[in-house]
Amino acid sequence: MPLVPQPPPSPLGQSSSPPKHQCSPSSPCTIRLSEIGKCWHAFPKGSFKARFAPPAVPRSVLHHFDAHPFFWSSTTKAGPNTSKSFAVPTVPTSCPKDSPKAIQWVVSIFHAFKAQLAPQALDPETGRVLPSYVKIYQSNMLMHLRAQRARPKASKPPPSPAPRAPTRPVAPIPSKSPGVIAELRAEIAALRNKVQALRTLHEASLLAPHSPRTAPTVVPPHSPTHSSSSSSMSIVQECTAHPEHQWLQVILDYPRCPIFLRHVDSSMVPLYSHALPNDVERAISIRYSQGAPRYIGFDSNGDLCVAEIAPQDVVEMTIAPPPSVPNFMF
Repeated sequence: MPLVPQPPPSPLGQSSSPPKHQCSPSSPCTIRLSEIGKCWHAFPKGSFKARFAPPAVPRSVLHHFDAHPFFWSSTTKAGPNTSKSFAVPTVPTSCPKDSPKAIQWVVSIFHAFKAQLAPQALDPETGRVLPSYVKIYQSNMLMHLRAQRARPKASKPPPSPAPRAPTRPVAPIPSKSPGVIAELRAEIAALRNKVQALRTLHEASLLAPHSPRTAPTVVPPHSPTHSSSSSSMSIVQECTAHPEHQWLQVILDYPRCPIFLRHVDSSMVPLYSHALPNDVERAISIRYSQGAPRYIGFDSNGDLCVAEIAPQDVVEMTIAPPPSVPNFMF
């Protein structure tokens, strides 16, 4: 009877490594509880209707996995370790509605995995995933989570310095000869004299008495051949034609009347309106004991305007005439 050949002994000090696991292409692998998460297993051919690959795990799920590892307690029922419990790593496939969002995210991946399975991986009566396929999924998912945890975090690149504009060389200041400096000083002194003369002329024009002005509607245009006597006659005629405007002189002679109305006399026919024009910048308010107040001011054309209403920001002061001053009406 021929002898069965024996394998040669291993060299001294060396132990033979266990054979590498080979997954069966026709049936799922049998995984012990102590082997879950230690080896990647392939599913049998025809297990999926479409390709399935676990997605990248968010950082929040990884942080929850670090703080709360996924495991379940297994108690031995026989042998020397009877009634002893061991923590078996796992991946949850179902959870209550009030579970943390990280647990719900992991469970949603299992439902996506189940949706891609072929009928051979499901129980024909209950429609659930067969336990052997669940163990392969949990073992592979544990290895995927550990691989995601071991992935180095992408560090943010340091901010690049802001581009600096090239510095331009400072041009040297040309030296001025004494003659040029003297000319510049003379020009500055001449400009100062001109400014002072203009200022004096402006102050003199403010202090000089102004001649009475008439509105364009008061004096009709005259030809250059008319003399000054005819112009004076027209003003007198206008005053006679509008005797109701004589109240104006009483208001202007009032002691509290502002300066910008002092050069007006009763020969100027005012323009009546409901509201002061927009180009009136300064006005006064006249309030009688009875009736609504009236407002007086000049527009940009120099016409005297009288109105019933006016914006408050242009009213400089209010005058209350005595009862002897008649109240004018429109």
